Amino acid sequence: MASVHIDSIDIVLGGVPILKNLSLDIANGEFLVLLGPSGCGKSTLLHTLAGFNDVAEGSIRIGERDVTWADPKDREIGMVFQSYALYPTMNVERNMSFGLRVAGVPREEINRRITRVAQMLHLGELLARRPAQLSGGQRQRVAIGRALVRDAKVYLFDEPLSNLDAKLRAELRRELKQLHQTLGATMVYVTHDQVEAMTLADRIAVMKAGEIQQIGTPQEIYHRPANLFVAGFLGSPTMNLLRGRLAGQGDTWRFEGEALVSGLEAYPFRNAPAAGREVVLGLRPEHLRLAGAPSPSTPHGGRVTVVEPLGAQNIVWFECGGMQLSGMVDDRWDVAPGQRMAFGIDPARASLFDAASDARL
Repeated sequence: MASVHIDSIDIVLGGVPILKNLSLDIANGEFLVLLGPSGCGKSTLLHTLAGFNDVAEGSIRIGERDVTWADPKDREIGMVFQSYALYPTMNVERNMSFGLRVAGVPREEINRRITRVAQMLHLGELLARRPAQLSGGQRQRVAIGRALVRDAKVYLFDEPLSNLDAKLRAELRRELKQLHQTLGATMVYVTHDQVEAMTLADRIAVMKAGEIQQIGTPQEIYHRPANLFVAGFLGSPTMNLLRGRLAGQGDTWRFEGEALVSGLEAYPFRNAPAAGREVVLGLRPEHLRLAGAPSPSTPHGGRVTVVEPLGAQNIVWFECGGMQLSGMVDDRWDVAPGQRMAFGIDPARASLFDAASDARL
């Protein structure tokens, strides 16, 4: 295991700047997820850490060793790619041991590592099979096992579950989390899937256009997004965003928008608010209080447009002030399109952003 320190790196590929003055510290034994849309630079950052890309500026350290210009084979990393990249003519055991045999590791040590990793990944009965005889999930386990037998200081995962169906993704996601808890190894994982990020990560680094927008625990990223991009990227359905302005003074502030007017007495402002400031109010669907009739806690109204059943919960879309908002109710509430409903908000769980800078207030 080792910590990773990325200090002010710039990456330029084909004359195009990809990463710009990016710094990142990853603790020893941490599971860090790089999350963002396609083209944001997350895979480029991972490949740079692996040594596949040259650094234009800055430095990279793994543990106490500067590896900025070290070859990939000398960085003591294990890499799992999006494609399985298995040798079709070799069985599982030889695929997993290939790198060790090339490195001249003694046969007894190779057997010990293969046995240990095969047991962790439930591959013991598959060691004699070739990749064509394996399912997609089994092939990905072999690819993960090939990285683990290296006893690396840092393990890198480049969207390893994206080629699997939903059920297999869920199973391997759970197994990866258990694997990290067992090994306590430093892992860096790239994905555009927010569910993977939220369930796997100790911390998430959300990226956009080659820059880290926010880094924090899954709870911090989800409940206190640093800006509108992070707020809109995480969550399904996405966060409700309502434009308006601040009104009030002293300790009494309210949000005034076309869809609703609401007090902000419980909102934890980061900086002193200013009357008349253009803002965006963000509300997670599950934080809206939905009811069949208005009450002091549900003073706002709307008309249901769409209901999306999800089993234990239903997503309810409703029109309010010309906007489509979403909320959640459990499956026991019988709600249908066209029905009038009431809702309320909890300012303490809301997010407020400056309309000009997109930054959290």
